[in-house]
Amino acid sequence: MMNHSKLINIINKIQNKKVLVIGDIMLDKYVYGAVERISPEAPIPIININKTNSVAGGAGNVLNNLNSMNIKTSFISIIGNDVAGKSLKKYIGNLKNIEYALLIDKNRKTTIKTRYMADGQQLFRADDEAPCILDKTLKEKIFQYFKLFIKQTDVIILSDYGKGLFLDSIFCQRIIKFASKKNKKIIVDPKGNNFEKYKGSFFITPNSKEVFKATKIYPSNNNLADKCGKIIINNGWSKNVLLTRGSNGLSIINKNKSNHLKSNTEEVFDVTGAGDTVIALFSAAIAADNNDIDSAYFANIGASLVVKKSGTTSLTSKEFVKSFASKNLLKISNIDNIQDTTDKWKIDNLKIGFTNGCFDLIHSGHIDMFIKASESCDRLIVAINSDQSIKRLKGNQRPILDLEARQKLIASLEMVDAVISFEEDTPLQLIKHINPDILYKGADYKIDEIVGADYIKKKGGKTIRIKLTKNQSTSKLISMLNGNT
Repeated sequence: MMNHSKLINIINKIQNKKVLVIGDIMLDKYVYGAVERISPEAPIPIININKTNSVAGGAGNVLNNLNSMNIKTSFISIIGNDVAGKSLKKYIGNLKNIEYALLIDKNRKTTIKTRYMADGQQLFRADDEAPCILDKTLKEKIFQYFKLFIKQTDVIILSDYGKGLFLDSIFCQRIIKFASKKNKKIIVDPKGNNFEKYKGSFFITPNSKEVFKATKIYPSNNNLADKCGKIIINNGWSKNVLLTRGSNGLSIINKNKSNHLKSNTEEVFDVTGAGDTVIALFSAAIAADNNDIDSAYFANIGASLVVKKSGTTSLTSKEFVKSFASKNLLKISNIDNIQDTTDKWKIDNLKIGFTNGCFDLIHSGHIDMFIKASESCDRLIVAINSDQSIKRLKGNQRPILDLEARQKLIASLEMVDAVISFEEDTPLQLIKHINPDILYKGADYKIDEIVGADYIKKKGGKTIRIKLTKNQSTSKLISMLNGNT
């Protein structure tokens, strides 16, 4: 998981890095209108056009995602000698923090993907393109720009949309081998079923359909995702795999281990360009020396936000932070909705942990306990005494922090998945309502003193007593604040 401070740290660090994107750019055109009748000529809708809009797509959308996060970028691609190509060149030229080479191929047309939209839905798409292999002269020009731009870059994204830049496997390998000699990491967004041309890449980021074409295995569950990844790694097509699986989240497969991240989104409006967001944010985080797990979490959060938007789009760092803060607030539950949350977790066979306390002043001992608890369960619920409950137990001078403040603080912790309060003196009724698999309490409590331990045992669960951090307690902190030592 990722907490707020780690998210801010990654966002700040990536803005000091530089990413090189080389790949197939295209023009994504959107035609918006309304459908009010069916054509008398054929059973198809008639769209009354209201407006049109065009943005850079393909590798251009990867660039957009980096640019909107204020990441310095180098960009290399091919356009045709046409209106669409000129439009893309003007668009790219207006971006900040970028150096670029948009080479003109007189023998090709710029790819245009036109999407017709009505009432927030995509009716159909029309593609105008003629993919072809680059001639020798263009490949040499691209390589010279690549050699120039690679000098100052921290990571390289190879965005293959199968339009021409990497149709020649030999040229693709030339790019990757040169980057390897310069100790630069290449992260590939692949196309087609020939993953061998990406041999030597640091990471490859196929989606489920793409990995099926290459491995003949569809990653419908975690075990099959692992098999897909191992085939890629064992064949030497890439050193590591970041598999994007739509609503099933992301899978990171390395040579000796794998991790599976659940999707962060509950609302999907448009998946257009989500893969571009993933590779852009993942690569930027890798460039900033984050490990692949944290980088994948970062990318996963970004993808969950961009699919809620319409069309080929990106997001800003402000949107990122604002949404993440809102997500923490969503962890705060009540008796009415906690059941829906835990039911979903149980359907996914997730092990649910539960701990409780006043948590009046959060200190390192609380954090240590949450960390230890989260290590032995899949989802951790923290139950907090209400203000009135604390007054009955601790006296009228308590709590120091009210319930809302305590809930927000605990919800901001990365290892906590849900926060709920209770009015009673003990959480027994709440425990019976939730039926967690594991009950956690400090080791200062004997097992027969722990509320709910007998109930959990009868239900087939268990209670774990966690060793407390020395010299850490809320009462001691309050005493020190009052001048008592």
